Amino acid sequence: MVLKNYRTLSQTQSYDGTASTITTDLPRDFLIQRLILDFHGITTLGGTSVLVTNALLRCVKNIRIKAVGEGSSRTIVDIKGEDLYYLNLFDYGFGTALDNTDTTATAHTQSTAFTIDMRINKADPDDYSVAIPSYLLSTLQLEIEYDTSANGYGTNVTSQAFTMGITLIEGIPEASESFAKNPLMTLLQKQLSGDSSTGDEDFDTFFTVGSLIRRSFLLVQTSASAPSDTEITSYSVQSGQIPLMSKINYRANKTKDIENYRVAENPSGFWDVTGYTFIDFANNQQPFVPTASGLKIDGLSTVGYNVGDLKMTFNKAVASAIFRRTQESVEG
Repeated sequence: MVLKNYRTLSQTQSYDGTASTITTDLPRDFLIQRLILDFHGITTLGGTSVLVTNALLRCVKNIRIKAVGEGSSRTIVDIKGEDLYYLNLFDYGFGTALDNTDTTATAHTQSTAFTIDMRINKADPDDYSVAIPSYLLSTLQLEIEYDTSANGYGTNVTSQAFTMGITLIEGIPEASESFAKNPLMTLLQKQLSGDSSTGDEDFDTFFTVGSLIRRSFLLVQTSASAPSDTEITSYSVQSGQIPLMSKINYRANKTKDIENYRVAENPSGFWDVTGYTFIDFANNQQPFVPTASGLKIDGLSTVGYNVGDLKMTFNKAVASAIFRRTQESVEG
């Protein structure tokens, strides 16, 4: 039986509105199941501010977890702050606090939070099936890249002073338990740009193959990097010559997201979160598949695939759209 351990690290990170990258060494004692990043502080505006899209969230440009083991190193997580925030919203059915992104000329106390969730079943507090066995690693680092106030918040920012707190939710294995062979879950991003045509365009490298792909969190943007629900009309996924998803209506897919993920909070409109949708290969409500040999992780196995064997096709209504996907994969 795995015992639970919760701790907030004494080490914090400080953000002052300038571009920087800060690295924090994570403890290597137990099984790391979740990391909660608590971002809070004060934004002082010298005049009325024109906010950027996803203001405050974009101050946290990239969040990464990097691990070094015996003779090798890996990036386990690489995701933008705004994407992780909305991924959390989908996974938990509501958003973590995004408090007071105000535009008036004064000092504003603000906060938000991000959770890096190393669970297959996001609803099960006892799921350690892909938790990181940190005690087997040489180093484990949380690296956060921060952007400028102008890029991350908006105009007329006089100063920002924020603290990023780090809390771990962990498991302590008993002496008889071994997690050395835990599968490795990764959460990694890639961005691709559509060409200057409309209609169908194939992307041979949209997915990264060679592992079990559970899902891909997609952000569709205009050529000016604004989230949009009108850039594409449908998408298709093909494995070799086998169609897995055929001309799936984009709006219908977003309706499916609401049904499957129970999204309750909506900061950008009534029925969806603009630009975001899930390409699912696994059932998020039953993420483990019963088999004769026991439970297996649900998803699409691409072990043995070559580049181009799993193809994404977007039917574009507008030229030069930008597609950023965050792929959740499991190896081992």
